[in-house]
This record gives sequence, C-alpha cells and structure tokens, in this order.
Amino acid sequence: MEFVFRISRYDDPSLEEETTRLLARRLEIRSREAIPGLWKAIDNLNAYAAKGPGRETRRVRYRVYGVLLTSMGIFVLIPGLLEPRTPALIAAGIIGIFSGVIEFCLTRKKRIPALPVSCHQEAVRMLSQRRSIDWNLPENCTELRFDETGLSVLAGEKEDTVPYGEMTAIFETERLWLLLYGGEQAILLQRKDLTAGDEAEFEPYLREKIATSMMTQGKGEYHEERTAKDL
Repeated sequence: MEFVFRISRYDDPSLEEETTRLLARRLEIRSREAIPGLWKAIDNLNAYAAKGPGRETRRVRYRVYGVLLTSMGIFVLIPGLLEPRTPALIAAGIIGIFSGVIEFCLTRKKRIPALPVSCHQEAVRMLSQRRSIDWNLPENCTELRFDETGLSVLAGEKEDTVPYGEMTAIFETERLWLLLYGGEQAILLQRKDLTAGDEAEFEPYLREKIATSMMTQGKGEYHEERTAKDL
C-alpha cells in the first residue's frame, strides 16, 4: 500500500484553528507521558462526572429545586417590597432567588476548556512559515511518499527518509494530519494534498505501522488516545 502527498499552499483560513487543536493534543500527550499518574486520576474523575450514577437524575432534581426556590423567593420578596416594607421578607426572598439560580447553574454542562495560548502561537508560526513558500516553484516542489518501508520526502533533488520506528504519533482533524517523529519533529499534512491512496485508510494504516514498530522495539503499545479524531 502506498500514499503520496504533493504539498500545496496552506491557504485555508480554518487551518489556524485546526493546527492549534492538533498542537494542543500533542501537548496533552507529552504531559500524559511525563505525569501518567496524575492524568489517570483526572481521567477517572472526568469519567465519573460524565457517566457517574444518577447524573441525569441529579440534573432533573437541580432543575426542580431551582424552580421551587426561585418561585418561593419571588413569592416572599413581593410582599416584603410592599409598604410597609419588611426587611426580613426581602432578605428571605433574595436568598431564595439566589439559591434557585445556583441550582439552575448546577444543571449546565461543563464547558470545553480553551486551547492553550502557546499552541495558538506555535500554530500561527508554523503556518506563517509554510505560507511564505511558493510550493508551485520547481525548487520548492515537495512530495511525501508513505510505503511499506516508511516515509520518503522528495524536495527538489534532495531525498530524506523517516522509518516508521522514528514515528511516535499521528493526529487528525477535518483537513489536516499531524505526524510526530524523532522526538520534537512534526509534519503537517493537508488532506487535499493526498494524490495517491485512500484518505480513509491513511490514518489507520500509519497507526498500525507505528504500533508495530513500537512493539518490535519494546516501546509498549500504541494507544487509541494518540489519535485526535475527537478534537
């Protein structure tokens, strides 16, 4: 099986946001490798919060409490505001309404955390560098070929190779793939640049090759969370 990419302009405006997401995923993977125990605890907490027993029941209960407390607060507040005003009723009404609002807030789903600023800055730098190149010029014409032996990069008269044993992870978004290799090295590939091979088969094929190389070299298993389909 073979996949061939011919690099073209990175001119799609949406690439900046997608590249940021990919780099954030890479940052998370590095963090997981550095402090696996902490991430295991975080994953367990997130799993319990998302699928814990009675989660939906609690949300319904919070809504009911919110309606009751808010209604009772309004019911008590209005008489307290009428002449002659009754400070105790006013205070009780405000507390009831405030408590009801808090109960409604508890029903809200957790917000998706913002992407790190450092990842956005790196994405801007990475894309600016690639956008400054005219890929149509003969001297800049670059072709990447993935086959059974690894990756071959043909740039003009120069050819470099990257075996699967040096690759560590592959992440994907709607328009991009980010391939990590050699520690800190990364290749940003556009789906539109794939000229040979099935797009749907590329990521699974590469993931399998990386996993096989990792097992052969005794580096452990290549886990599913290393992909970024859910970014």
